[in-house]
Amino acid sequence: MDGMTDIAEAHATALVLRATAKAVRGERGPLMFRLNRAADILDGMAALAVRCLERIKQLEEELRQFRAGGK
Repeated sequence: MDGMTDIAEAHATALVLRATAKAVRGERGPLMFRLNRAADILDGMAALAVRCLERIKQLEEELRQFRAGGK
């Protein structure tokens, strides 16, 4: 599935956000907090998307088995 590429990009973006937050840590506390929070949310969304894709694959396999058994 092509969705895994998007998920990998989201994870990479979260890493960049965290690195940027470290770079601005001393001078801009609120910006650092927002960048880290955005990275956390992005990682959470990516993890949820992975679980959804895995569940879709599982359901597709169950459907194939159901159809094969019904013939």
